[in-house]
Amino acid sequence: MGKKSKTQLTMKQEKFCQEYVNTGFASAAYRLAYSTENMKPESIWCEACKLLASPNVSQRVEQLKRENAERAAVDRARVESVLMSIVDSDIADFFKYDEKKGKFVMKGIHELPKHARLAVKKIKTKHGESEYELNGKVDAARLLASMNGWERPKEVKLSGGGVPVRSEIRIGFDDEEDE
Repeated sequence: MGKKSKTQLTMKQEKFCQEYVNTGFASAAYRLAYSTENMKPESIWCEACKLLASPNVSQRVEQLKRENAERAAVDRARVESVLMSIVDSDIADFFKYDEKKGKFVMKGIHELPKHARLAVKKIKTKHGESEYELNGKVDAARLLASMNGWERPKEVKLSGGGVPVRSEIRIGFDDEEDE
């Protein structure tokens, strides 16, 4: 079972690849995949480097990284969808007109459309009446902006009319002035 063909990896090599992608450290991955108790740290590092240089191992590592990136993209899309549901939530989705009572009443959770349910942070039920606490729209919008780089600092160009401009930005520090 420890043998391999030209394109297959041994179980230990596969374990090394998995651990390397998870940890980002070749030596740590080598320690987790192989018996290293009688090895010096330098030897572990050398063997890990040799493994990474192997075409089959490096190809597998790249494949695992691609798979992780694809999963992350799906997860990101899902997170963005939920955040958009919060931002787009409409209070009208939570009420219905009760003709018997002649007024608007809160819908039960099972009556809410999915996008409205995604916006709900907490549900309180008292005497058969439901109360919904919604996630904050502003917080969701800020998180979306952050995830998509909309809050990146804008480039500021300073010009001193030919004179060098010295600028300094101090944030949250109360250092003594330079003398």
